Amino acid sequence: MTTKKKLTFSPLVKLGLPLTGGITVGLLLLLLFVKLAEDLLYQELGTFDAVVENFIRGFTSEGLTRVAIFVTNLGSAAVEISLLLVVGGFLYFRLKHIWEPVILTSSLAGGWILNEALKAIFHRSRPSIQHLVEVGGYSLPSGHAMVSAAFYGMLGYLLWVNMRKNSKPAWYVVLSTFVLIFAIGLSRIYLGVHFASDVLAGFAAGGAWLIACIIALHCLTRN
Repeated sequence: MTTKKKLTFSPLVKLGLPLTGGITVGLLLLLLFVKLAEDLLYQELGTFDAVVENFIRGFTSEGLTRVAIFVTNLGSAAVEISLLLVVGGFLYFRLKHIWEPVILTSSLAGGWILNEALKAIFHRSRPSIQHLVEVGGYSLPSGHAMVSAAFYGMLGYLLWVNMRKNSKPAWYVVLSTFVLIFAIGLSRIYLGVHFASDVLAGFAAGGAWLIACIIALHCLTRN
């Protein structure tokens, strides 16, 4: 009589195809960021930035400016930290989840630290056009775009995962998350405080950090 041995797999092996896909997307986002950085170095972003800026700023109006300011404030540190405290507290104290609030905090804190480091490396000045809101610091990558991609992306992912566990429709969570992140980035161009390439670089870097956080979460929570 033969006994079957139960095979055990590491968390990385269990992730399989999702892990491979995540790493692939993350690498593509990093390549996009590197390409933008290279184009900045060789001053090849001027035409792209000008075309996008002229198109978006062509819709300028008093009402739309108020909307843009509201949307851009959703990507502010005050709003994101407040959401972190509320959602993180709910995950930890109500749902008794440990790693989810830890990774959510990492997505926000890590995104902000990486953004500051990248800004210090590139030293890109902000657009010389009129700014419709007050800003300071360097321009590339856009902090609002990068941190929002990482934090709101993680927030949306956690909501999506927990809703699926309860057999609730969650496709609209993914759509709403993408729309919110895109709108925050778009508002920075409209308000004249970032070039389009700043926002695109922010999305790329923030998306790569988001994927790293999601992979870390799965590795930590898989048995």
